[in-house]
Amino acid sequence: MLVDLSEFMTEILRYRGVQVLLLNGDPDKAAQMDYGFRLRMADGFDYAEAANKLERSLEEGVQYFLEDDLKLSYTLFRFPKRPQQQEPYRILSIGPVLFRTMEEESLSTLIKAKKIDPRYTRDFLEFYNRIPLVLDKDAWNRSIHFCLEKLTGGPIPYREHVSGFPELFSARYADDAMSALPDVALSTLEERYRWEDEMLSAVAAGNLSHALEAHYRFIQYKLLPRTADPVRDRKNLLITFNTLLRKAAQAGQVHPLHIDNLSRQLAVQIESALTIDQLDGLAPHMLRKYCMLVNNYSRQSNSQLVRGCMDYIDFHYNEELSLATLARKNSVSASYLSGLFKKENGMTLTDYINATRIRRALLLLNTSGLSIGVIAARCGFPDANYFTRTFKKYQGITPTAYRESVWEFTE
Repeated sequence: MLVDLSEFMTEILRYRGVQVLLLNGDPDKAAQMDYGFRLRMADGFDYAEAANKLERSLEEGVQYFLEDDLKLSYTLFRFPKRPQQQEPYRILSIGPVLFRTMEEESLSTLIKAKKIDPRYTRDFLEFYNRIPLVLDKDAWNRSIHFCLEKLTGGPIPYREHVSGFPELFSARYADDAMSALPDVALSTLEERYRWEDEMLSAVAAGNLSHALEAHYRFIQYKLLPRTADPVRDRKNLLITFNTLLRKAAQAGQVHPLHIDNLSRQLAVQIESALTIDQLDGLAPHMLRKYCMLVNNYSRQSNSQLVRGCMDYIDFHYNEELSLATLARKNSVSASYLSGLFKKENGMTLTDYINATRIRRALLLLNTSGLSIGVIAARCGFPDANYFTRTFKKYQGITPTAYRESVWEFTE
């Protein structure tokens, strides 16, 4: 149960773009706390030393809320040591997060205070732009505290100070004495585009889990605002996202008509949203929809002949269709088309026709009060009796029984 809760909490935080780490004395793990920023921007910063000092500074079973020298906030929790445990104590690190945006004026003040060469302003700005912004500090800390108490099974104390914590990660940042430019801004852009490509490739393959993981990586590199209105700015980004996903589905060999239907539905959802909260969950929803579209309608593994037949069936399912008519339409023999279709799809062409019609019938049964006879006609079945027999063959129950079970469940 505790493992399930830990995974659930981690996934919720990751969904918001918040990093969750389990530190174990490994300096490479400690370097992930700031995404390796000090590794590139600081002169000779020692993560191993910082990790060791951090381990010695934290008491077991206490929730700490701490801010480092770059104004980055973390929640840290040191798990109690188990009997006969040999490895270093484990420290849960949640963050970094910001509770106020790092505007250029605030950044200029920080850069001046730390005597950083102004040439690196863009590098710092890109870094801060990837840090998740949390609007309510108290609500944030209460939520984390609640999860940690559930995770450990008892009350835990809360502190907002560790002696010397900001100094643990204090460093001499980029100045004019550095031998090489750190190019954080450039590498940030490259990483963002790499994860975008990974995400779109996963969508083109219909791989939802890979697409969601790449998207989680991608959203850590937030784009700078394009407009003063945050809702309009988010909508514009989602419209661009919708366009990218359209192209990914097209690369997955989905017919443009299917893509256009989904794209229009999602565009309406984007424009109908009124708040940031309503827009927040749309990106993962869009990924799921496009991956489902690819899985249902991709023709990547099909020859041009079979692909054309499948597309024709998808768009003319309510017309008279048969192996003979499709073979004649494509100027091939029925036996050749039948064998090729079965080889490429593992089902007969007639089965594909029926499955397509049943899929459309399911939608009408779920969303309309049309009679069984009307649904049969709209889906290309010659009469209600044949529709009922075919439906039962594929679904195991009659259309009437299916509709009754759906309506009973929703009442």
